[in-house]
Amino acid sequence: MLPAVALAFSDLDALDTPQLRATLGAMLIGGFICIFLSGIVTMQAYLYYRVYQKDALRFKLTVTGLWSLDLLHSCMVCFTAWTYMVEHFGDANEAKNIYWSVAFSIAITAFVTLIVHLFFTHRLYTISKSNLWLIIPMGTLAVLRVAVALVTTAKMIQLKTYEVFIDQVNWVFTLGLGISAVMDILIAGGLSYYLRKSKSGFSTMDQIIDSLVLYTVESGLITCITTIVSLVCWTTMSNNLIFLGLHFTISKLYANSLLATLNSRKSLKFRSQQSSDKAAGDLAMPVLFPSRSRRRFSLSALQSRNEVNPLSTIGVEINVQKTIRREIDGQFVEAPLDDDAQSRSTDIKTSPEI
Repeated sequence: MLPAVALAFSDLDALDTPQLRATLGAMLIGGFICIFLSGIVTMQAYLYYRVYQKDALRFKLTVTGLWSLDLLHSCMVCFTAWTYMVEHFGDANEAKNIYWSVAFSIAITAFVTLIVHLFFTHRLYTISKSNLWLIIPMGTLAVLRVAVALVTTAKMIQLKTYEVFIDQVNWVFTLGLGISAVMDILIAGGLSYYLRKSKSGFSTMDQIIDSLVLYTVESGLITCITTIVSLVCWTTMSNNLIFLGLHFTISKLYANSLLATLNSRKSLKFRSQQSSDKAAGDLAMPVLFPSRSRRRFSLSALQSRNEVNPLSTIGVEINVQKTIRREIDGQFVEAPLDDDAQSRSTDIKTSPEI
């Protein structure tokens, strides 16, 4: 056994170190990041089930399906790493082969991407007031992305090596990554535009909308940049597996962006309610009338301040607090109007009791 082990290690030493880092090293690092992000997806799903137990059924099914696909994708990544690094340990030529787990991980990534793209497209459909000229092309691109990924998966299983796949159908995988990047840009740009367009001019609600715009841009940029970098590595360095290590993380980033969007609804609602309570705390009751036991004190106070006769009119101040109500991700959020617009005073003329 010892001579065999020594021979295996001698073969490993004979491998080209830069090639080893660009192939198996890139896959190993991508697998580590993938499992880390998968843990975050599981935590996000757990928080969703705990906090949003009364949520709509469509949201629960979406989260369940997304988490299941993410778990399956993690299994494919682990099996891929085991195949390349354990079963074929020391064989540099095995890095040229495409195993079925790699092909299936690409298909699973496409389905995760489809769920996320359709979710955000539906949000865009809602806030754009059913703009079908924008939604129909985006929905078509989302479905086309999955179709291209399924063709990629089938061709990888059929051709079995990266060299033959690149020579014959290189454009298929390139098209899938390109469509995914375009969808990210369209979703982030469309949501940012319509959210800013829906500003009401009231500071509290506008702050919530600004937070949504910032989060939309940030989450869209992360997935878009990762997809573009993977595409660049695929087109310029197709002789190594750096693109695959990056591709492993794409589905995790998409899943986390959707789950984080769903889990942020409570915090947005809490912020709006907290602002409303703070505005309402300045006045204990919206309407103030002098009581019978304190009428004499009220009359004297009015006389000393306004220098009027007790038999003259009494000014009664009415404060009206107004709030604006908007629907955000299936839940209604209330926010108070600005201080200049939320209260109005009206003088009511009445005769005091004698």
